[in-house]
Amino acid sequence: MSTGAFINFPLNYQVTLNDGGLTPDEQAVEILTKGRELLTAGFPGVAIIYSANEGQTRDLMKAYSAGIYTGNVGGANQAEVMAAMETRLGEPAWQDLQMKLRIAPITTIPDQPSNAFHIVKTDIARIRGQLEHGWAILGWQNQETVGQPDHPYAIGHGKANLAPDVDKAIQDGLKALAKAYPAPVPAVGR
Repeated sequence: MSTGAFINFPLNYQVTLNDGGLTPDEQAVEILTKGRELLTAGFPGVAIIYSANEGQTRDLMKAYSAGIYTGNVGGANQAEVMAAMETRLGEPAWQDLQMKLRIAPITTIPDQPSNAFHIVKTDIARIRGQLEHGWAILGWQNQETVGQPDHPYAIGHGKANLAPDVDKAIQDGLKALAKAYPAPVPAVGR
């Protein structure tokens, strides 16, 4: 693959037992399974966007640059999914995906006095770089964001209390990446 693809990736989370949503571990398995499928299809790497705090973004980038597949993500909501994914990457069934399947953090909880708008622009630029190098990026969506044209991606909800201009910059940046690097259309009849 010479060009990357930004692929909308809906994952409905479980709110109540038997509501059809997925637990954090089940979501992690879905991400790993899709990642393996995309790697098999020829993408050199796969990453899933993730609503991170600034410390998590720093830890993930430091780990990846050192060749370490886990940034030891912890926390609630999406962080539980990312922690489950990192744990599973250590299991024999998924070890082949280490460093090929990554987290693409978008900093929605910056440290004080960080410039949130600047950090988000840097995060979006890093993801664009992955796409330019042929990676597939999974655009995390959930039952609250699918079909929402102004906020299609599950970034910035939950614990993040983003300024409206920062939230808009995130969503507009991700929508621009989805438009510039469209998902491949599956072949019919295979």
